[in-house]
Amino acid sequence: MFAQIKSVVEAVISGFKGIREFKTQLDRDSAIENMLRFYFVLKDCVDEGEALIVEAGSNPVAKINAMPPEEAKVTIKRWDDALRRQGIRLRMLQGALFGQPQLAVINPEVEKALNTAIGYKMNRAVTLHGIGAGLFLRNMFPLEETDEKKAELVVFMAGEKGRAAIDLVRIRREVADLRSAMEQYRGLVQRMASDAEILKLSKSARESTRPPAE
Repeated sequence: MFAQIKSVVEAVISGFKGIREFKTQLDRDSAIENMLRFYFVLKDCVDEGEALIVEAGSNPVAKINAMPPEEAKVTIKRWDDALRRQGIRLRMLQGALFGQPQLAVINPEVEKALNTAIGYKMNRAVTLHGIGAGLFLRNMFPLEETDEKKAELVVFMAGEKGRAAIDLVRIRREVADLRSAMEQYRGLVQRMASDAEILKLSKSARESTRPPAE
């Protein structure tokens, strides 16, 4: 998941060059708020995603199976709640990119790069679109899943393909790379918007990015 999101952030960064002049202050405020909203969702996604994987370890199923039943029950509930929030966030990221013209300022080449990064038409089993859709659908159509299946979803969220375990070394590298890309994005927003604009619009952007479960 982290590597796939990094590709999306890099595509968005490349699109900043095509940002049009805003005709009204309302248009400008809307664009800045959408950009802030995108950043907040990114930050929540990487923060909780990383924390979940750190807690779950390289083999979440084995970790759950080794716990006393009551501890396993509480732990899997916490993991499941986090996975559901992640599904909502990944859905929000896609909506921010393609449902908000002020953010998606995007010329055809950038839009093509975003589609590739998200993976709508990719044959690979592990794409950001696939991960997001898989996690989000669980909110719409709750399933009777075993604790083992829920633990396996942590591996799925991590972006592993055909593996029962998580490569924690790879995850640490991907998270570091993603956070670096996010800092570049944040820097671009700060150069585009004044401190006063960011202060004015941050609260509403932050509030609108909190998943309903929080």
